Amino acid sequence: MDSVVYEESPRYDFLLKGIMALPVFFILFGIYYLYIAEVEAGIGMFAVTILMFAVFWAIFPRKYQILDSKFRIVLGGPFSLSVPFDNLETARKPQGATFGINFPTCFSSERTVQIVRKKGWYVNITPNDSDLFLENLDKALNDWRRSNVR
Repeated sequence: MDSVVYEESPRYDFLLKGIMALPVFFILFGIYYLYIAEVEAGIGMFAVTILMFAVFWAIFPRKYQILDSKFRIVLGGPFSLSVPFDNLETARKPQGATFGINFPTCFSSERTVQIVRKKGWYVNITPNDSDLFLENLDKALNDWRRSNVR
C-alpha cells in the first residue's frame, strides 16, 4: 500500500468558480418556470441542474497526491487518475500549447504543471503552489528511481 508523500489542493480561480456557480441560475430559472406554471420547463431545468452538479462533482479535482510509487489526481467519489512512476518521464512547466488530459482549475498557464508520461498523453494540472509541487514530485520520483534500479 502506497503512503502519501505530499498532497496539494488545486487552485481554483475566480472565473472557474463563476462557471461552477451556473447550476444556481438553473435552479432559479426552474423555480421561475414553476411559478409561471411551466411545469415541464421547470422540471427540465432541475434535471439539467442535477446533471451539471454530477458532472462537476465527478470531474473537478479535489487534490493532487504524490505517493511512494505514483502520482494521483483525486476526483469526486471513487474517481481518480493515477500515473505510476514507471510511466512518468518528468514533470515541468509547460512550454507553448499543450495537448493531453487537462485538469486545469485555473486559467493562468503560470500555475500549470505538465506531467509527461512515457506512454499516453500528457496530464496538465494546476496545484496551489506549483513550484513546491514540482520540487516534491521530482524528489519522490528520484527516490523511487533509486530504489527501483534494475
